[in-house]
Amino acid sequence: MDELGNQTVRVIERVRGKRGVMTEQTTVEYPGCSVQPVDSVEGVPLERHERWVLYAPPGFPESTENILDVDGIGPRLHVAGNLQAWFDDDGTPDHVWGYLERWESSG
Repeated sequence: MDELGNQTVRVIERVRGKRGVMTEQTTVEYPGCSVQPVDSVEGVPLERHERWVLYAPPGFPESTENILDVDGIGPRLHVAGNLQAWFDDDGTPDHVWGYLERWESSG
């Protein structure tokens, strides 16, 4: 079993360019993430699932418009809904978590 927090997530920011055309540019990588499938089906490869849980370092971008490329799963995922911040006993942000789904382009 892989150790938790060993995946890197690359954020691909979608930016509105000239004439309203959306362009994509890789902005930053976030190492130390963990992405796990929501459901558990024995024998199904990680990349074949439809929905995942993301655990990421504090400061991970919350935009649902960004596209994510996740080690071990592949490109074209996005944050589905709001990310939740978790704090340690001293009130310092420890990590954020939320759900990921496949990016479905509308264009």
